[in-house]
Amino acid sequence: MKKIVYTFLMITIIFTSCSNDDDVVLIDVTDKESLTQRLDQILEKSNFPGFTIGIVKDGKIALQESFGYQNLEDQIPYNNKTLQSIGSISKIFIGVATIKAIALGYFTLETPINDILPRPIINPKNPSAVIRVKHLVNHTSGLIDENNVYLSSYYLLSNQNLSTSGTQIMESYGITSREPKTLQQFIEAYFYKKGDYYSDDNFYGVTPGTQEIYTNVGASLMAYIIQESSGMKYPDFIKVNILDPLKMTSTSFYYDQPLDQYATLYFNKNTPLPLYNLESFPDGALKTSNEDIMKFFLDMIRGQQGLSTTLFNKEYYELLFTATSENFTVFWDILDNEKGTFGHTGGDPGLSTQLLFSEASNAGFYVISNYDASIDEHEAHYKEIASQINKSINMYLSN
Repeated sequence: MKKIVYTFLMITIIFTSCSNDDDVVLIDVTDKESLTQRLDQILEKSNFPGFTIGIVKDGKIALQESFGYQNLEDQIPYNNKTLQSIGSISKIFIGVATIKAIALGYFTLETPINDILPRPIINPKNPSAVIRVKHLVNHTSGLIDENNVYLSSYYLLSNQNLSTSGTQIMESYGITSREPKTLQQFIEAYFYKKGDYYSDDNFYGVTPGTQEIYTNVGASLMAYIIQESSGMKYPDFIKVNILDPLKMTSTSFYYDQPLDQYATLYFNKNTPLPLYNLESFPDGALKTSNEDIMKFFLDMIRGQQGLSTTLFNKEYYELLFTATSENFTVFWDILDNEKGTFGHTGGDPGLSTQLLFSEASNAGFYVISNYDASIDEHEAHYKEIASQINKSINMYLSN
């Protein structure tokens, strides 16, 4: 739903030793054990139900650990196999899929998207604009999220209890139980006149490539272009070209594993949310575990350093992490281009996530939580706790 724009509250602290008065009540971090103890302390004083972390140090797995609960009511601990949506971190998978499609010869970054789409997309505020693949991957296409319309792409799964307070909160956002559109139907509804979600407000009157405007729907459009050019449904393309080679056997866009393996998402500790998904699922609905995403994370770190050919040749990993605009490569956020620091965050009802790594330090980490940061009060608390978690991890990495 929203990119956690404060994500990079970690930019100023990543991979540096830090200490301040906020930390004095917490134990010092000198090793894995003390880091784990400190994170337990942070969780205990937070409103987070649970979270899971992965840390890479010197190019190797240093720690995979989970804290708190995936389900508070049943007291089920969060563990490294717990499945949860990672929100907008899903977009970096679109980035990898885009590079794979380029490697397979389906298009280039310079290809106009209307050369691929079965029907052209016309920006009514700039009808002559030529939108290219590169404009989608760096959010400069002029195709934007109309927030009220975009919320219409969320839906509750069937058989959910519609009388709970969590369901009522979702319904207050306009998220209800209904038959969802397919990815193709969503794209057609949003970008083509007479579509259910169409509005001139879905477009911005700019020349493509001139202004970065972060967009979820533009990312899902890129996934649809991959689907059209490859002749494979986007989830199948991801499975064959990313998940299977990396042996990410539990990762999916759908709730296709036993439901007790998924983290319950919470609006607050007393308010679990019902299961929901997105019609624009490529941009924010990938569900994975600590065990699975570490495989992806390691390959990205190694690939960025020219040490992997698992998904494609070295030149394509290089392309994946080459700047296409001031702040983006191919869907990855550029945090520090000189140090090779890249990442992404995610936020949706009941979840908050972050992932980043640095070539300069050969290290990185991710944090996946079933804590909601969708309202100002929750967001402020998330900033506070995420900052403490990040500082603790950075203390460990600096030792």
